[in-house]
Amino acid sequence: MLIADASQSGVVTLESKELIYLTDLLRANRLIGKEDPFRGFLLKEPDEDREDVRESLIQKGYLTPRGNEDVLTVPMPVMSPLVAASLAEKACWVKYRTGTETYEQFLHIADECVVKVERSKDNPALHQLDEISEVHHICGSLAGKMMWNAHCPGELPALMLSRRQFEEIVRQLDYLDIEEVMVELLKLTDDQEGVISLAKCLKTQVAQGDIRFFAWNGDQWESQHAQFMNNHSINWLFRSSTKVDEDWLIATPTQKDQFQDMLLHWFREPCDYVGGSQ
Repeated sequence: MLIADASQSGVVTLESKELIYLTDLLRANRLIGKEDPFRGFLLKEPDEDREDVRESLIQKGYLTPRGNEDVLTVPMPVMSPLVAASLAEKACWVKYRTGTETYEQFLHIADECVVKVERSKDNPALHQLDEISEVHHICGSLAGKMMWNAHCPGELPALMLSRRQFEEIVRQLDYLDIEEVMVELLKLTDDQEGVISLAKCLKTQVAQGDIRFFAWNGDQWESQHAQFMNNHSINWLFRSSTKVDEDWLIATPTQKDQFQDMLLHWFREPCDYVGGSQ
């Protein structure tokens, strides 16, 4: 469901499937059948019959049949971000946890305009739509909410690890103490100083999350993937291949301003393509 101010008199609500139907209409120039990451973000269950969704939109006054075509009659405060989202050729899907709270949002980036669709923490079926005019603002906002600390050791080198083995260590964190985590990490690298710092962060983390970047190449969505983990003394950024036959992960100590610069650079000019395609 989408929530957005329609006027001073109330709030417009749309189900996820209705929002998908509307964005599909606005994205008619895209090739049919290509997987859309925004659809994956919204849908947690199979699609309903499109004719039923269309009828629901007509009854709510968001579509008006005129001959063989449907005319969009969505209120302007909803239409504006919908149009911006439909034109965006870059996107970012973020999901992160701070303490016991989990947040998930999808960002459409169209030049300097960012349309944010955020999932409600209280009701995963609800989403709030916001249009943000300045890209650098969303970068700073994300870094703050993800609890990236400004003081991060810059002298530690990056660690090259096995993605599969590192993920197995992360899955067992609740059952391992710091010394045991260090022992497991030292099986993947001989950098003792880096291992000590990473193990402490794994066991004393205050925030962690996933970031997926998407870019439309005219035929399909290309993707990049990064993860992060922060504690009160260091931030770690993880990059790995999305290809099944590759098993590498690079863990890099990353300062807050470096993370913001990375986001800003990607939003304005996507990095070289890494990983699989969506």
